[in-house]
Amino acid sequence: MRLFSGMAAAVGLMLLTGAQPALAQGSDVPPTFVSTGEEHETLVPRVGFNIGGGVSFPISDAGGRFQTGGAFQFGVTYNITKHLGVQGEYLYSGYDVQDDVLSSAGVDGDHIMQYWDLNAVFNVLPARPFGIYVLGGPGVYYRRVEITEFAGVGVVPYCDPWLYVCYSTAVPVEEVLGSRSRTDFGLNVGVGVSLRLFGGPLRIYAEGRYHYIFSGNIDTAAGPRKADGQYVPLVLGLRF
Repeated sequence: MRLFSGMAAAVGLMLLTGAQPALAQGSDVPPTFVSTGEEHETLVPRVGFNIGGGVSFPISDAGGRFQTGGAFQFGVTYNITKHLGVQGEYLYSGYDVQDDVLSSAGVDGDHIMQYWDLNAVFNVLPARPFGIYVLGGPGVYYRRVEITEFAGVGVVPYCDPWLYVCYSTAVPVEEVLGSRSRTDFGLNVGVGVSLRLFGGPLRIYAEGRYHYIFSGNIDTAAGPRKADGQYVPLVLGLRF
C-alpha cells in the first residue's frame, strides 16, 4: 500500500508539473486572435474604395458664369489606423454656361472640371454604425470650356440591317467658336458622414467639399487676368 501510495503521489506530481507549462501557454492568445481595435472592415484589408455621384456648385466668379452641374467621384483609401487614412481620388463634373453670359442666339457653351487629389482622411467617429470624418489635401485640376454655335442642319445616312431600313436623317451641326483648357494646382477640404449597412463593410456616405483652384495669368483683350476656380460638390455614394 505504501508503494502504491508513493507511486500515485509521484504520478500526481508529474501531471501537475506538466500542466503548468500548458496553462501558461494557453494564456498566451495568438496575435491573430487579439483584438487591436483596428477594425477597418473593408473588402481588402486596410484598403477601402468609394464611388458616388451628386451635384457640383460653382461659386464666386465661376458661379457667375456656369450653372450647377453633375459630378461623379471615385477614390481609394489606405487606412493607416482606424482614425487616419490616405486617399487618392478622381472626380469628373460638367456644367453648362449660363444663358445670360452668352447673349447671342444659337450660341451655347459647356464646361468640364476634373481633378486628381491626394487627401488625408481623419475619422473623427469611425462608422459603428454612424461615422463622421474630415478630409483635405492638394490636387491637380483640369478645366476646359468650349463655346459652340448652331450652324444649321446636316444630312447623315443611317442604315440598320437588323431593321431592314436605310435612310437619311437630319442632325444639328455645331461649329466650335472657341475652346480653352488649363491644368492648375488646387486645394480642397471637406466633411462627410457615413452609415454602415447590413453590419458588413458596405457603408453609405454623404460629403461636401470645398475646392479652390489657383490659376495663372491668362491673356485677354483687356490684359492678363486670373481665372481662379471655386467649386462645392455634394456627393452621395458607397464605401466598401
